[in-house]
Amino acid sequence: MLDYSTVVLVLGTLFCVAGILLSLFVSRHRFGAQEPAREVSLGVARLPAESAAKLAAFASLILLPALAMFIANYHTFEGVHEVSGCASCHVMRPMVTDMKDPDSGTLAARHYKNRWIATDQCYHCHSDYGLSGNLEAKMTGFRHLARYTTNTYHEPIRGRVRFDNKNCLNCHETTAKFKAVKSHTTAHDRLASNQMICLNCHGASHPTGAQRTPGSADYSRLMEGWR
Repeated sequence: MLDYSTVVLVLGTLFCVAGILLSLFVSRHRFGAQEPAREVSLGVARLPAESAAKLAAFASLILLPALAMFIANYHTFEGVHEVSGCASCHVMRPMVTDMKDPDSGTLAARHYKNRWIATDQCYHCHSDYGLSGNLEAKMTGFRHLARYTTNTYHEPIRGRVRFDNKNCLNCHETTAKFKAVKSHTTAHDRLASNQMICLNCHGASHPTGAQRTPGSADYSRLMEGWR
């Protein structure tokens, strides 16, 4: 069974190739040189040769490029769900490497190795709940891609927004294990209002900025992958 990424890749490639071939075809024909009386069959209709040439120009210069851009943007928006989408940018690779390291004690690694989140681990933690949270996370992913491709970032990268505790509480606060910890009940209101963050007690979610800085003792390990 084909997944969406394969379908998107095939369609995007077809639109690009069709646009290039059609552009080459159009570039070799002059609109004014077409015989007025000659008609061209398009399968479902017959058009004057000059009208068919203009239609081909419209398809090659506007329609097919627009479809290719739509497919590319769709792939970007859907690709942010996958861990591999994050790992495709080298500045995010340290986080993904650490998350998959069974010896790491960061929150991301503990969630990953215990399968507390079965799939799309990065997206589940970094997208707020609801439609607006979903859209914001995808737009953030698109912005990250734009910054990465234009090389307008600095290492170590830092989050622009404060992490919302609700992303943790939506999964944890109704569990018996969470309720059994007295401090969770005592600090619940402050956690729910983000006056206090979960990381105060539960440690770092990812490698520190110092570890992720090029030239640090941990940088090569985090970039190459754990052994």
